[in-house]
Amino acid sequence: MSQIKKLAGQTAYYGISSILGRVLNFLLLPIWTGRLETDQYGAVTVSYAYVALCLIVFTFGMETAFFRFSGKENNPKIYNSSATAVLTISGILSTLIFLFANPIAGLLGSGVQESYIQYLAVILFIDGMVAMPFAKLRLEQKALKFAIIKVTVISATIILNLLFIAVLPDIYNGAYLESLQASVQRFYNPDYGIGYIFLANLVANSLYLPLLWKQFIQIKLQIDWQTFKPMLGYAWPIFLMGLGGIFNEQGYALILEHVATDDLATTPKDALGIFSSAFKLSVIMMLGIQAFRYAAEPFFFSHADNKQAPALFGRIMHYFVCFNLVVLVAVALNIELISDVFLRDDDYKQALFVLPILLVAKLFYGIYVNLSVWFKLTDKTIYGTYYALIGAVITLIGNILLIKHLGYYGSALTALACYGTMSILCYLKGRQAFPIPYNFKPLFIYLILALAIVYGADLIVISNTWMAYGIDILITLVFVFVMYWLEGRNIQYKPVKSNNPQAH
Repeated sequence: MSQIKKLAGQTAYYGISSILGRVLNFLLLPIWTGRLETDQYGAVTVSYAYVALCLIVFTFGMETAFFRFSGKENNPKIYNSSATAVLTISGILSTLIFLFANPIAGLLGSGVQESYIQYLAVILFIDGMVAMPFAKLRLEQKALKFAIIKVTVISATIILNLLFIAVLPDIYNGAYLESLQASVQRFYNPDYGIGYIFLANLVANSLYLPLLWKQFIQIKLQIDWQTFKPMLGYAWPIFLMGLGGIFNEQGYALILEHVATDDLATTPKDALGIFSSAFKLSVIMMLGIQAFRYAAEPFFFSHADNKQAPALFGRIMHYFVCFNLVVLVAVALNIELISDVFLRDDDYKQALFVLPILLVAKLFYGIYVNLSVWFKLTDKTIYGTYYALIGAVITLIGNILLIKHLGYYGSALTALACYGTMSILCYLKGRQAFPIPYNFKPLFIYLILALAIVYGADLIVISNTWMAYGIDILITLVFVFVMYWLEGRNIQYKPVKSNNPQAH
Protein backbone atom coordinates (compact mmCIF):
# COMPACT_ATOMS: atom_id res chain seq x y z
CA MET A 1 0.00 0.00 0.00
CA SER A 2 3.05 2.32 0.19
CA GLN A 3 2.71 3.34 -3.46
CA ILE A 4 -0.95 4.21 -2.98
CA LYS A 5 -0.08 6.20 0.15
CA LYS A 6 2.60 8.06 -1.81
CA LEU A 7 0.10 8.84 -4.56
CA ALA A 8 -2.41 9.96 -1.94
CA GLY A 9 0.19 12.29 -0.45
CA GLN A 10 0.99 13.84 -3.82
CA THR A 11 -2.73 14.10 -4.54
CA ALA A 12 -3.23 15.95 -1.26
CA TYR A 13 -0.68 18.61 -2.20
CA TYR A 14 -2.03 19.02 -5.71
CA GLY A 15 -5.47 18.90 -4.20
CA ILE A 16 -4.76 22.03 -2.17
CA SER A 17 -4.24 24.05 -5.34
CA SER A 18 -6.72 22.18 -7.49
CA ILE A 19 -9.47 22.26 -4.89
CA LEU A 20 -8.85 25.91 -4.11
CA GLY A 21 -8.89 26.63 -7.82
CA ARG A 22 -12.29 25.04 -8.10
CA VAL A 23 -13.37 26.52 -4.78
CA LEU A 24 -12.61 29.86 -6.41
CA ASN A 25 -15.74 29.27 -8.49
CA PHE A 26 -17.76 28.64 -5.34
CA LEU A 27 -16.35 31.60 -3.46
CA LEU A 28 -17.08 33.78 -6.46
CA LEU A 29 -20.53 32.30 -7.09
CA PRO A 30 -22.19 34.25 -4.24
CA ILE A 31 -20.53 37.42 -5.53
CA TRP A 32 -21.35 36.82 -9.19
CA THR A 33 -24.88 35.49 -8.69
CA GLY A 34 -25.63 38.27 -6.20
CA ARG A 35 -24.22 41.07 -8.34
CA LEU A 36 -24.59 39.93 -11.96
CA GLU A 37 -27.70 39.38 -14.02
CA THR A 38 -28.12 35.85 -15.39
CA ASP A 39 -27.28 37.01 -18.93
CA GLN A 40 -24.06 38.66 -17.70
CA TYR A 41 -23.06 35.44 -15.95
CA GLY A 42 -23.85 33.62 -19.18
CA ALA A 43 -21.44 35.93 -21.06
CA VAL A 44 -18.69 35.17 -18.52
CA THR A 45 -19.35 31.44 -18.87
CA VAL A 46 -19.16 31.37 -22.66
CA SER A 47 -16.00 33.53 -22.67
CA TYR A 48 -14.15 31.19 -20.32
CA ALA A 49 -15.39 28.16 -22.27
CA TYR A 50 -13.53 29.48 -25.31
CA VAL A 51 -10.51 30.26 -23.14
CA ALA A 52 -10.41 26.61 -22.04
CA LEU A 53 -10.49 25.46 -25.67
CA CYS A 54 -7.76 27.91 -26.65
CA LEU A 55 -5.48 26.80 -23.82
CA ILE A 56 -5.55 23.25 -25.17
CA VAL A 57 -4.36 24.62 -28.52
CA PHE A 58 -1.63 26.68 -26.83
CA THR A 59 -0.09 23.66 -25.05
CA PHE A 60 -1.01 21.06 -27.74
CA GLY A 61 -0.33 18.00 -25.56
CA MET A 62 3.25 18.93 -24.67
CA GLU A 63 2.81 18.45 -20.92
CA THR A 64 1.95 14.76 -21.24
CA ALA A 65 4.62 14.27 -23.91
CA PHE A 66 7.14 15.87 -21.56
CA PHE A 67 6.23 13.40 -18.79
CA ARG A 68 6.44 10.44 -21.15
CA PHE A 69 9.82 11.25 -22.67
CA SER A 70 11.40 12.55 -19.47
CA GLY A 71 10.49 9.22 -17.89
CA LYS A 72 12.62 7.47 -20.51
CA GLU A 73 15.71 9.68 -20.21
CA ASN A 74 16.90 12.71 -18.24
CA ASN A 75 17.69 14.98 -21.18
CA PRO A 76 17.46 18.80 -20.76
CA LYS A 77 16.70 19.07 -24.48
CA ILE A 78 13.28 17.55 -23.76
CA TYR A 79 12.30 20.40 -21.45
CA ASN A 80 13.91 23.12 -23.57
CA SER A 81 12.30 21.93 -26.79
CA SER A 82 8.82 21.52 -25.35
CA ALA A 83 8.93 24.82 -23.44
CA THR A 84 10.23 26.74 -26.47
CA ALA A 85 7.53 25.30 -28.71
CA VAL A 86 4.73 26.15 -26.26
CA LEU A 87 6.07 29.69 -25.77
CA THR A 88 6.26 30.23 -29.53
CA ILE A 89 2.74 28.98 -30.25
CA SER A 90 1.34 30.90 -27.27
CA GLY A 91 2.96 34.13 -28.42
CA ILE A 92 1.72 33.84 -32.00
CA LEU A 93 -1.86 32.89 -31.14
CA SER A 94 -2.21 35.43 -28.32
CA THR A 95 -1.04 38.18 -30.65
CA LEU A 96 -3.61 37.18 -33.28
CA ILE A 97 -6.42 37.10 -30.71
CA PHE A 98 -5.37 40.51 -29.37
CA LEU A 99 -5.23 42.08 -32.84
CA PHE A 100 -8.59 40.64 -33.93
CA ALA A 101 -10.33 41.22 -30.59
CA ASN A 102 -13.10 43.35 -32.08
CA PRO A 103 -14.48 40.80 -34.60
CA ILE A 104 -14.05 38.01 -32.04
CA ALA A 105 -16.12 39.98 -29.52
CA GLY A 106 -18.81 40.39 -32.17
CA LEU A 107 -18.91 36.64 -32.74
CA LEU A 108 -19.44 35.97 -29.02
CA GLY A 109 -22.59 38.08 -29.01
CA SER A 110 -24.02 40.77 -26.79
CA GLY A 111 -22.32 41.63 -23.53
CA VAL A 112 -18.75 40.94 -24.76
CA GLN A 113 -16.52 43.94 -25.51
CA GLU A 114 -13.24 44.22 -27.45
CA SER A 115 -11.23 44.98 -24.31
CA TYR A 116 -12.52 41.79 -22.68
CA ILE A 117 -11.03 39.73 -25.50
CA GLN A 118 -7.73 41.62 -25.25
CA TYR A 119 -7.54 40.82 -21.54
CA LEU A 120 -8.24 37.17 -22.30
CA ALA A 121 -5.51 37.12 -24.98
CA VAL A 122 -2.90 38.20 -22.43
CA ILE A 123 -4.29 35.76 -19.84
CA LEU A 124 -3.92 32.94 -22.37
CA PHE A 125 -0.34 33.95 -23.14
CA ILE A 126 0.60 33.88 -19.47
CA ASP A 127 -1.12 30.49 -19.01
CA GLY A 128 0.83 29.17 -22.00
CA MET A 129 4.09 30.53 -20.58
CA VAL A 130 3.66 28.79 -17.23
CA ALA A 131 2.41 25.45 -18.57
CA MET A 132 5.81 23.78 -18.96
CA PRO A 133 7.38 25.24 -15.78
CA PHE A 134 4.43 23.79 -13.86
CA ALA A 135 4.89 20.46 -15.68
CA LYS A 136 8.53 20.45 -14.60
CA LEU A 137 7.52 20.97 -10.98
CA ARG A 138 5.13 18.02 -11.27
CA LEU A 139 7.81 15.79 -12.80
CA GLU A 140 10.22 16.70 -10.01
CA GLN A 141 7.40 15.96 -7.52
CA LYS A 142 7.66 19.45 -6.04
CA ALA A 143 4.00 19.36 -5.20
CA LEU A 144 4.27 21.76 -2.25
CA LYS A 145 5.85 24.53 -4.34
CA PHE A 146 3.28 23.87 -7.06
CA ALA A 147 0.50 24.28 -4.50
CA ILE A 148 1.92 27.44 -2.90
CA ILE A 149 2.18 29.22 -6.26
CA LYS A 150 -1.30 28.18 -7.34
CA VAL A 151 -2.84 29.17 -4.01
CA THR A 152 -1.16 32.59 -4.16
CA VAL A 153 -2.62 33.38 -7.58
CA ILE A 154 -6.02 31.95 -6.65
CA SER A 155 -6.14 34.08 -3.50
CA ALA A 156 -5.27 37.18 -5.51
CA THR A 157 -8.04 36.37 -8.00
CA ILE A 158 -10.62 36.07 -5.23
CA ILE A 159 -9.54 39.29 -3.53
CA LEU A 160 -9.53 41.27 -6.79
CA ASN A 161 -12.96 39.94 -7.80
CA LEU A 162 -14.32 40.89 -4.41
CA LEU A 163 -12.78 44.34 -4.79
CA PHE A 164 -13.96 45.02 -8.35
CA ILE A 165 -17.40 43.38 -8.24
CA ALA A 166 -18.50 44.09 -4.66
CA VAL A 167 -16.41 46.56 -2.65
CA LEU A 168 -15.71 49.30 -5.20
CA PRO A 169 -19.31 49.39 -6.53
CA ASP A 170 -20.57 49.76 -2.96
CA ILE A 171 -18.14 52.58 -2.21
CA TYR A 172 -19.04 54.18 -5.56
CA ASN A 173 -22.71 54.19 -4.52
CA GLY A 174 -21.96 55.43 -0.99
CA ALA A 175 -22.93 52.23 0.84
CA TYR A 176 -19.91 52.61 3.17
CA LEU A 177 -16.50 54.34 3.38
CA GLU A 178 -18.09 57.53 2.12
CA SER A 179 -14.78 59.36 2.54
CA LEU A 180 -13.44 57.33 -0.40
CA GLN A 181 -16.50 57.75 -2.60
CA ALA A 182 -15.21 60.73 -4.56
CA SER A 183 -11.86 59.05 -5.24
CA VAL A 184 -13.48 55.80 -6.39
CA GLN A 185 -15.87 57.67 -8.68
CA ARG A 186 -12.89 59.15 -10.53
CA PHE A 187 -11.51 55.81 -11.76
CA TYR A 188 -14.21 53.16 -11.31
CA ASN A 189 -16.76 52.70 -14.09
CA PRO A 190 -19.77 50.59 -13.00
CA ASP A 191 -20.88 50.28 -16.63
CA TYR A 192 -17.74 48.25 -17.41
CA GLY A 193 -19.45 45.34 -15.65
CA ILE A 194 -17.97 41.90 -16.25
CA GLY A 195 -14.84 43.46 -17.75
CA TYR A 196 -13.57 43.78 -14.20
CA ILE A 197 -13.76 39.98 -13.82
CA PHE A 198 -11.33 39.55 -16.72
CA LEU A 199 -9.12 42.38 -15.44
CA ALA A 200 -8.93 40.70 -12.02
CA ASN A 201 -7.94 37.43 -13.69
CA LEU A 202 -5.21 39.18 -15.71
CA VAL A 203 -3.66 41.00 -12.74
CA ALA A 204 -3.67 37.82 -10.62
CA ASN A 205 -2.19 35.67 -13.40
CA SER A 206 0.66 38.14 -13.79
CA LEU A 207 1.92 36.96 -10.38
CA TYR A 208 2.95 33.67 -12.00
CA LEU A 209 5.87 35.42 -13.71
CA PRO A 210 7.90 36.31 -10.59
CA LEU A 211 6.80 33.18 -8.71
CA LEU A 212 8.05 30.87 -11.48
CA TRP A 213 11.07 32.98 -12.42
CA LYS A 214 13.56 30.26 -11.44
CA GLN A 215 11.86 27.77 -13.79
CA PHE A 216 11.73 30.37 -16.58
CA ILE A 217 15.45 31.14 -16.54
CA GLN A 218 16.24 27.42 -16.81
CA ILE A 219 14.64 27.36 -20.26
CA LYS A 220 17.04 27.58 -23.18
CA LEU A 221 15.10 28.86 -26.18
CA GLN A 222 15.96 26.13 -28.64
CA ILE A 223 14.27 23.20 -30.31
CA ASP A 224 16.28 20.05 -30.91
CA TRP A 225 14.30 18.49 -33.75
CA GLN A 226 15.73 15.02 -33.19
CA THR A 227 14.33 15.16 -29.67
CA PHE A 228 11.20 17.14 -30.46
CA LYS A 229 9.91 15.24 -33.49
CA PRO A 230 8.95 12.02 -31.62
CA MET A 231 7.49 14.17 -28.82
CA LEU A 232 5.31 15.95 -31.36
CA GLY A 233 4.19 12.60 -32.78
CA TYR A 234 3.19 11.49 -29.29
CA ALA A 235 1.55 14.82 -28.43
CA TRP A 236 -0.75 15.45 -31.37
CA PRO A 237 -3.27 12.75 -30.40
CA ILE A 238 -3.13 14.13 -26.84
CA PHE A 239 -3.87 17.56 -28.29
CA LEU A 240 -6.92 16.32 -30.20
CA MET A 241 -7.95 14.39 -27.12
CA GLY A 242 -7.69 17.57 -25.07
CA LEU A 243 -9.80 19.52 -27.54
CA GLY A 244 -12.46 16.84 -27.43
CA GLY A 245 -12.23 16.65 -23.66
CA ILE A 246 -12.70 20.39 -23.16
CA PHE A 247 -15.57 20.43 -25.62
CA ASN A 248 -17.20 17.59 -23.68
CA GLU A 249 -16.86 19.62 -20.47
CA GLN A 250 -17.67 23.08 -21.83
CA GLY A 251 -19.74 22.23 -24.90
CA TYR A 252 -22.99 23.03 -23.13
CA ALA A 253 -21.78 26.64 -22.78
CA LEU A 254 -21.10 26.89 -26.50
CA ILE A 255 -24.36 25.24 -27.60
CA LEU A 256 -27.08 25.90 -25.02
CA GLU A 257 -27.69 29.56 -25.80
CA HIS A 258 -28.16 28.73 -29.49
CA VAL A 259 -30.77 26.01 -28.97
CA ALA A 260 -32.48 27.10 -25.72
CA THR A 261 -36.25 27.41 -26.00
CA ASP A 262 -38.28 30.32 -24.65
CA ASP A 263 -39.66 28.29 -21.74
CA LEU A 264 -36.20 27.91 -20.16
CA ALA A 265 -35.48 31.58 -19.48
CA THR A 266 -36.05 35.12 -20.70
CA THR A 267 -33.08 35.02 -23.09
CA PRO A 268 -30.62 32.31 -24.23
CA LYS A 269 -27.85 34.02 -22.21
CA ASP A 270 -30.13 33.84 -19.14
CA ALA A 271 -30.62 30.10 -19.70
CA LEU A 272 -26.87 29.64 -20.01
CA GLY A 273 -26.25 31.54 -16.78
CA ILE A 274 -28.87 29.49 -14.91
CA PHE A 275 -27.60 26.09 -16.10
CA SER A 276 -23.99 27.16 -15.55
CA SER A 277 -24.69 27.76 -11.86
CA ALA A 278 -25.90 24.15 -11.47
CA PHE A 279 -22.96 22.95 -13.55
CA LYS A 280 -20.55 24.88 -11.32
CA LEU A 281 -21.93 23.11 -8.25
CA SER A 282 -21.38 19.74 -9.95
CA VAL A 283 -17.73 20.67 -10.24
CA ILE A 284 -17.43 19.73 -6.57
CA MET A 285 -17.02 16.20 -7.91
CA MET A 286 -14.16 17.46 -10.10
CA LEU A 287 -12.13 18.73 -7.15
CA GLY A 288 -10.73 15.35 -6.22
CA ILE A 289 -10.61 14.17 -9.83
CA GLN A 290 -8.46 17.12 -10.88
CA ALA A 291 -6.11 16.70 -7.94
CA PHE A 292 -5.93 12.97 -8.64
CA ARG A 293 -5.14 13.58 -12.33
CA TYR A 294 -2.27 15.93 -11.51
CA ALA A 295 -0.67 13.38 -9.21
CA ALA A 296 -1.61 10.18 -11.05
CA GLU A 297 -0.23 11.01 -14.50
CA PRO A 298 3.46 11.14 -13.49
CA PHE A 299 2.80 8.40 -10.90
CA PHE A 300 1.45 5.96 -13.50
CA PHE A 301 4.38 6.64 -15.83
CA SER A 302 6.93 6.11 -13.06
CA HIS A 303 5.39 2.69 -12.25
CA ALA A 304 4.89 1.57 -15.84
CA ASP A 305 7.63 -1.08 -15.71
CA ASN A 306 6.63 -2.44 -12.30
CA LYS A 307 5.29 -6.01 -12.53
CA GLN A 308 2.81 -5.18 -9.78
CA ALA A 309 1.48 -2.17 -11.71
CA PRO A 310 -1.76 -3.74 -13.04
CA ALA A 311 -2.88 -4.85 -9.57
CA LEU A 312 -1.85 -1.49 -8.12
CA PHE A 313 -3.81 0.42 -10.77
CA GLY A 314 -6.84 -1.77 -10.12
CA ARG A 315 -6.79 -0.97 -6.41
CA ILE A 316 -6.41 2.73 -7.14
CA MET A 317 -9.54 2.66 -9.31
CA HIS A 318 -11.48 0.89 -6.55
CA TYR A 319 -10.69 3.41 -3.81
CA PHE A 320 -11.09 6.33 -6.22
CA VAL A 321 -14.67 5.36 -7.07
CA CYS A 322 -15.57 4.67 -3.44
CA PHE A 323 -14.36 8.10 -2.38
CA ASN A 324 -16.24 9.88 -5.16
CA LEU A 325 -19.47 8.03 -4.40
CA VAL A 326 -19.28 9.56 -0.93
CA VAL A 327 -18.84 12.97 -2.58
CA LEU A 328 -21.82 12.30 -4.85
CA VAL A 329 -24.14 11.46 -1.96
CA ALA A 330 -22.89 14.35 0.19
CA VAL A 331 -23.43 16.95 -2.53
CA ALA A 332 -26.70 15.62 -3.95
CA LEU A 333 -28.35 15.21 -0.54
CA ASN A 334 -27.27 18.61 0.73
CA ILE A 335 -27.80 20.63 -2.43
CA GLU A 336 -30.44 22.87 -0.85
CA LEU A 337 -28.04 23.90 1.90
CA ILE A 338 -25.14 24.31 -0.55
CA SER A 339 -27.21 26.36 -3.00
CA ASP A 340 -28.48 28.64 -0.22
CA VAL A 341 -24.86 29.48 0.55
CA PHE A 342 -23.48 29.87 -2.97
CA LEU A 343 -26.42 30.95 -5.15
CA ARG A 344 -27.57 34.29 -3.80
CA ASP A 345 -30.41 34.82 -6.27
CA ASP A 346 -33.24 32.28 -6.55
CA ASP A 347 -33.21 32.70 -10.34
CA TYR A 348 -29.97 30.71 -10.40
CA LYS A 349 -31.58 27.72 -8.64
CA GLN A 350 -33.94 26.81 -11.48
CA ALA A 351 -31.70 24.03 -12.85
CA LEU A 352 -30.59 22.38 -9.60
CA PHE A 353 -32.83 19.36 -10.22
CA VAL A 354 -30.31 18.06 -12.79
CA LEU A 355 -27.40 18.06 -10.32
CA PRO A 356 -27.48 14.31 -9.42
CA ILE A 357 -27.22 13.44 -13.12
CA LEU A 358 -24.31 15.84 -13.57
CA LEU A 359 -22.54 14.33 -10.56
CA VAL A 360 -22.85 10.80 -11.97
CA ALA A 361 -21.52 12.13 -15.28
CA LYS A 362 -18.48 13.56 -13.47
CA LEU A 363 -17.99 10.23 -11.71
CA PHE A 364 -17.81 8.47 -15.07
CA TYR A 365 -15.31 11.08 -16.23
CA GLY A 366 -13.14 10.19 -13.24
CA ILE A 367 -13.44 6.50 -14.10
CA TYR A 368 -12.36 7.33 -17.64
CA VAL A 369 -9.29 9.19 -16.29
CA ASN A 370 -8.29 5.99 -14.49
CA LEU A 371 -9.02 3.75 -17.46
CA SER A 372 -7.01 5.95 -19.83
CA VAL A 373 -3.76 4.77 -18.25
CA TRP A 374 -3.55 1.86 -20.71
CA PHE A 375 -3.23 3.89 -23.89
CA LYS A 376 -0.83 6.40 -22.32
CA LEU A 377 1.53 3.69 -21.08
CA THR A 378 1.44 1.74 -24.35
CA ASP A 379 1.98 4.89 -26.49
CA LYS A 380 -1.38 4.33 -28.19
CA THR A 381 -2.68 7.78 -27.40
CA ILE A 382 -4.58 7.82 -30.69
CA TYR A 383 -7.27 5.80 -28.88
CA GLY A 384 -7.72 8.64 -26.43
CA THR A 385 -8.33 10.87 -29.42
CA TYR A 386 -10.94 8.47 -30.76
CA TYR A 387 -12.78 8.36 -27.44
CA ALA A 388 -12.67 12.13 -26.95
CA LEU A 389 -13.95 12.78 -30.47
CA ILE A 390 -16.74 10.22 -30.03
CA GLY A 391 -17.64 11.99 -26.80
CA ALA A 392 -17.57 15.35 -28.61
CA VAL A 393 -19.99 14.04 -31.25
CA ILE A 394 -22.33 12.84 -28.48
CA THR A 395 -22.01 16.22 -26.73
CA LEU A 396 -22.78 18.14 -29.92
CA ILE A 397 -25.69 16.04 -31.15
CA GLY A 398 -27.10 15.36 -27.69
CA ASN A 399 -27.21 19.02 -26.68
CA ILE A 400 -28.70 20.11 -29.99
CA LEU A 401 -31.44 17.46 -29.99
CA LEU A 402 -32.26 17.00 -26.32
CA ILE A 403 -32.25 20.57 -25.00
CA LYS A 404 -35.13 21.44 -27.33
CA HIS A 405 -37.25 18.61 -25.91
CA LEU A 406 -35.96 18.08 -22.35
CA GLY A 407 -34.49 21.47 -21.49
CA TYR A 408 -31.79 21.40 -18.82
CA TYR A 409 -32.33 17.66 -18.38
CA GLY A 410 -31.26 17.21 -22.00
CA SER A 411 -27.85 18.78 -21.43
CA ALA A 412 -27.28 16.82 -18.20
CA LEU A 413 -28.23 13.49 -19.81
CA THR A 414 -25.93 14.30 -22.72
CA ALA A 415 -23.00 14.73 -20.32
CA LEU A 416 -23.80 11.36 -18.72
CA ALA A 417 -24.09 9.64 -22.12
CA CYS A 418 -20.81 11.20 -23.23
CA TYR A 419 -18.64 10.12 -20.29
CA GLY A 420 -20.43 6.79 -19.86
CA THR A 421 -19.78 5.86 -23.49
CA MET A 422 -16.14 6.96 -23.32
CA SER A 423 -15.58 4.86 -20.18
CA ILE A 424 -17.14 1.73 -21.66
CA LEU A 425 -15.19 1.98 -24.92
CA CYS A 426 -11.92 2.66 -23.09
CA TYR A 427 -12.45 -0.29 -20.75
CA LEU A 428 -13.29 -2.76 -23.52
CA LYS A 429 -10.19 -1.96 -25.56
CA GLY A 430 -7.91 -1.58 -22.55
CA ARG A 431 -8.90 -5.04 -21.31
CA GLN A 432 -7.17 -6.46 -24.38
CA ALA A 433 -4.22 -4.10 -24.75
CA PHE A 434 -3.16 -3.63 -21.10
CA PRO A 435 -5.12 -5.96 -18.76
CA ILE A 436 -5.81 -4.44 -15.35
CA PRO A 437 -7.79 -6.43 -12.74
CA TYR A 438 -10.61 -3.99 -12.09
CA ASN A 439 -13.32 -5.28 -9.77
CA PHE A 440 -16.40 -3.35 -10.89
CA LYS A 441 -19.10 -5.54 -9.32
CA PRO A 442 -18.99 -4.04 -5.80
CA LEU A 443 -18.55 -0.56 -7.28
CA PHE A 444 -21.72 -1.00 -9.33
CA ILE A 445 -23.61 -2.08 -6.20
CA TYR A 446 -22.30 0.96 -4.32
CA LEU A 447 -23.43 3.23 -7.18
CA ILE A 448 -26.96 1.79 -7.12
CA LEU A 449 -27.04 2.21 -3.33
CA ALA A 450 -25.87 5.82 -3.60
CA LEU A 451 -28.50 6.70 -6.22
CA ALA A 452 -31.23 4.95 -4.22
CA ILE A 453 -30.32 7.05 -1.18
CA VAL A 454 -30.28 10.30 -3.18
CA TYR A 455 -33.58 9.80 -4.97
CA GLY A 456 -35.21 8.06 -2.01
CA ALA A 457 -34.40 10.98 0.28
CA ASP A 458 -35.89 13.33 -2.31
CA LEU A 459 -39.27 11.66 -1.76
CA ILE A 460 -39.28 12.69 1.90
CA VAL A 461 -40.93 16.10 2.26
CA ILE A 462 -40.12 18.03 5.45
CA SER A 463 -41.57 21.52 5.86
CA ASN A 464 -39.07 22.66 8.48
CA THR A 465 -35.96 23.80 6.59
CA TRP A 466 -33.45 23.27 9.37
CA MET A 467 -34.84 19.84 10.22
CA ALA A 468 -34.56 18.90 6.54
CA TYR A 469 -30.93 20.06 6.52
CA GLY A 470 -30.24 18.00 9.64
CA ILE A 471 -31.77 14.81 8.24
CA ASP A 472 -29.84 15.18 4.97
CA ILE A 473 -26.58 15.61 6.88
CA LEU A 474 -27.40 12.60 9.09
CA ILE A 475 -28.10 10.37 6.06
CA THR A 476 -24.83 11.55 4.53
CA LEU A 477 -22.87 10.65 7.67
CA VAL A 478 -24.49 7.20 7.79
CA PHE A 479 -23.44 6.57 4.18
CA VAL A 480 -19.90 7.75 4.95
CA PHE A 481 -19.76 5.37 7.93
CA VAL A 482 -21.05 2.42 5.88
CA MET A 483 -18.51 3.03 3.10
CA TYR A 484 -15.69 3.40 5.61
CA TRP A 485 -16.72 0.22 7.42
CA LEU A 486 -16.88 -1.79 4.19
CA GLU A 487 -13.81 -0.40 2.47
CA GLY A 488 -11.74 0.19 5.59
CA ARG A 489 -11.57 -3.58 6.06
CA ASN A 490 -10.66 -4.06 2.40
CA ILE A 491 -7.81 -1.58 2.60
CA GLN A 492 -6.35 -3.21 5.68
CA TYR A 493 -6.98 -6.90 5.08
CA LYS A 494 -8.33 -7.55 1.61
CA PRO A 495 -6.14 -6.04 -1.11
CA VAL A 496 -7.51 -6.53 -4.60
CA LYS A 497 -6.00 -9.67 -6.11
CA SER A 498 -4.68 -9.57 -9.64
CA ASN A 499 -5.80 -12.06 -12.24
CA ASN A 500 -2.95 -10.91 -14.46
CA PRO A 501 0.09 -13.19 -14.21
CA GLN A 502 2.37 -10.22 -14.85
CA ALA A 503 1.12 -8.59 -11.69
CA HIS A 504 2.56 -11.30 -9.43
